[in-house]
Amino acid sequence: MKFYTLARRCVQLAVLALFCSLPWINEAGLRQIRGSLFSLDFFGVSFADPVAALQVAAGGELIAGPLLWGAACSLILALVLGRVFCSWVCPYGFLSELVHRWAVRVATGSAVARHKSISKHQGKVFAAKVFVLLAGLLLVISLEYPVVNVLGMPGEISLVPVLAWQGAGASVLLTALVLPVVALVLEMASGRRLWCRYVCPQSVLLGAAAWCLPARAPGLRIVWKGSQCDCRGEVPCRAACSLQLTPRRTGGPGRRDCTACGDCLRACESRGGALRWNIFPQQPEKKKE
Repeated sequence: MKFYTLARRCVQLAVLALFCSLPWINEAGLRQIRGSLFSLDFFGVSFADPVAALQVAAGGELIAGPLLWGAACSLILALVLGRVFCSWVCPYGFLSELVHRWAVRVATGSAVARHKSISKHQGKVFAAKVFVLLAGLLLVISLEYPVVNVLGMPGEISLVPVLAWQGAGASVLLTALVLPVVALVLEMASGRRLWCRYVCPQSVLLGAAAWCLPARAPGLRIVWKGSQCDCRGEVPCRAACSLQLTPRRTGGPGRRDCTACGDCLRACESRGGALRWNIFPQQPEKKKE
């Protein structure tokens, strides 16, 4: 799992570096990768933020073919691989993970206890994000303004270099960065990944797509085999999860909420390796006689 974590960090850094330099790369004539994380053309394959497409529909406009196809590709990817966008691509997710890692190192014992105590309410956590998404869509309808784009943290961050390339002033750039910076400061102070857990509208549709994978269909999963679990009283996998999920459960962490970051698997390696990747559905464990 150390290799997996290293590979993921390298991809996250590469994505951040790519979008920071993409306008100048396109200007130099290299246009195989174009756009932002709202709508991206990647070597001829279109990807788009499904929420952006939903917002267009909420505004009463016809969704353009590339946007519709790009949103479908993103949802299909989430269906098969889960929410890998959140843990491999999203620039805010990367920054949020780094801030959380730092916050955990300086957290008090009471903060750790609080971290464990609220991991049981994933249904309410997801409902909070659904509420944010629906409220944003209602504002789009009433104000006729793409309000949800402001909450699209991945897309907004990827547009900042475009603004800089266009010669936007410091005030415009600072305005674009206010929300990400404020969110990160709040997460640093609280020791929780607040935005990704309670607000992010993009994770609603990606999580719903991941959750829709049929139980018997192949797809990337994290599974837990209780017979191989050596933990006694401790739950290192739950402590390792920055989203406060409970991986040690039948079927592993729910695909709707899990971002497939692999942190829980790394924590489990030295405890029997009960948590593992699996492409095919988990077979029921045989009961010991």
